[in-house]
Amino acid sequence: MLQWKPKRLLGVGVGVGAILLILALDAVLLGTVTRRPLSFSSFIMGLLVALSLLALAIIIYQIYGLVSLKYLLGRDSITISWARRQEIIPLAAIESITPLAEQSGAMVKRGFHYPGYNIGRGRDEEGRDLLSYSNGRLSDELLITTTAVSYLISPAKSTGFLSAVRARQRLGPARKLEQVRMEGGLAGLPVWRDWTALALVSLAAVANAGLFAYIAFRYPSLPEIVPLLSEAGQVTLIGAREELFELPVIGLVVVLVNTTLGFALHRQERLLTYALGAIAFLVQILIWSAAMSAIR
Repeated sequence: MLQWKPKRLLGVGVGVGAILLILALDAVLLGTVTRRPLSFSSFIMGLLVALSLLALAIIIYQIYGLVSLKYLLGRDSITISWARRQEIIPLAAIESITPLAEQSGAMVKRGFHYPGYNIGRGRDEEGRDLLSYSNGRLSDELLITTTAVSYLISPAKSTGFLSAVRARQRLGPARKLEQVRMEGGLAGLPVWRDWTALALVSLAAVANAGLFAYIAFRYPSLPEIVPLLSEAGQVTLIGAREELFELPVIGLVVVLVNTTLGFALHRQERLLTYALGAIAFLVQILIWSAAMSAIR
């Protein structure tokens, strides 16, 4: 197979810059939290740091996708390879392949994009799905149109790529291929398309974050010593108010463990995934009950 790659320097540079900016902001937030008394505002700053970790993971994965992005031209197909995903486009299915600069219609681009990078889904001028695997440079971009889907790519030497494709097309197909997407790794797990499993995990996570927020909100007004455990209306265990945070920490561990197990088992045992998600949510309710009995 012949191989082309996009120009990636700008996209990688902007992505790395975004990572460094987020890390700098996290350092400022963490420094502020450690210097201030524990309060609801401390929780908000801690939550922002936690959410930034998710943002960092997404950006790092997208940069990995850009670094790995390549366009493979075989005897009968074009294969777009991005991260652990492959889009296989039979040459026989291609209606047209033209430089985007020659298109007069509007392209609606959505998804993950910034200067030097455009990965995502949109619509072409005919209303078809548009899948973009491009560096966003108009001079490099080619629009591949098939009956159902259009693809936007940006090989570094687009004129050479276009000439090679047309030479293969003149030879005619040697075999019949399906126009398919193949996806591996974490992104290819079917659980990401299972809204029931995702909803259960989200409910447990929101309930857990809510308990952290509630304890942080009440923390400044709590006495130094609080009841941690009561039975039949009698306090059987007391402790420092800081120990109240052990309750949502336990809940967080349950959410992480059950989510990991559920996602790993989803392909074989979907009902077990649902059960683990439901258990994680029920544990949050029990922990909320314990916290409410301690905080009066």
